Amino acid sequence: MSWKRDALELAVASCYRLAPRLAEPPSEPRSIFVLRNNDLGDLLVVTPLFDALRRRFPSARIVAGVGEWAAPILEQNPNVDEVRVVNAPWHNHSVTPKGKFAQLFASIYFILRYTEATRHDIGIDVLGSPFGSLLLMRAGIPFRLGVRGYAGGHSAAQCYVEFNSNEHVGRFALRFAEILGATDLPENRPQLFLKIPSQTGEVIIAPGGGYKEKCWPIDSFVELAKRLFNFKIVVIGGINDRALGKRLADAGQHVVDCTGMLSLRESFRMIAGARFVICNSSIAMHVAAAFRKPCAVLLGNDIVDPIQHSAQWTYPESLVIGHQGNGNVATVNRVLYLLQRHGLLTR
Repeated sequence: MSWKRDALELAVASCYRLAPRLAEPPSEPRSIFVLRNNDLGDLLVVTPLFDALRRRFPSARIVAGVGEWAAPILEQNPNVDEVRVVNAPWHNHSVTPKGKFAQLFASIYFILRYTEATRHDIGIDVLGSPFGSLLLMRAGIPFRLGVRGYAGGHSAAQCYVEFNSNEHVGRFALRFAEILGATDLPENRPQLFLKIPSQTGEVIIAPGGGYKEKCWPIDSFVELAKRLFNFKIVVIGGINDRALGKRLADAGQHVVDCTGMLSLRESFRMIAGARFVICNSSIAMHVAAAFRKPCAVLLGNDIVDPIQHSAQWTYPESLVIGHQGNGNVATVNRVLYLLQRHGLLTR
């Protein structure tokens, strides 16, 4: 831990002495606030936590603090009573400024301006960070849960979960519910609530991702699409993926480019009705898991340990294809071989 992180943690611990706090969590909390202001997949993977909290505290009001970019994920979720937009400028791709000092000042400014009309009895910072803890204290939440061993902030939490890089992120999140006494836990699987369309048999390719270095090369995606000419392929992604979609559309008339044309929930429905999904390590693999769809997850250069990646992020239906023995990303031939071997190319 650097001296900067040490100094920030010391500041958090100092604020803890002045913040309202309870020694034990309320046995019957009126309201529980769950902070997850991170990226799309980060929120979707921990949705079982809301289910676990509802089972443990059926009368409590459960409020999710998420970035507005991720709010559609929680639409129609019966385990969330309110979605509070929290566009906090840390640990996400949407509003985090570049540069550490810019991030620091933006984060402090956001916390100082933050107001919370609802009084919550329990607050959970799922990521675990100094800024998350400061936000929960700013909101006047008297019992706070965080994470020790990741980004910090545990000094202001009465209870915390120990970070484990070999534990699935969704299962890790359920530990917060266990701390609060939950024993009836849901399956560790993303939860999405929407009208499921009929099965289309289309192959969905989602070539986008948060970090370019963690993505399979676009040229390889194009070659793969060309060689899957016996399938109807639909390419999905956000506005920033339109250039990728255009490249893939050149693979042939069997490829339909829908990048930048669908809402987030429309993209969910496309995956729900698909034959199988091909994507990077991105939200698409979590959506596929929500509907138990086979999903080939293609890893880019910067993900050097497929085993650990699988332990943290993937599901039984996931086919994770990482580096080959020579240290290079998987070739198109290897991907096709593994798709065939797992029965995905058999009609």
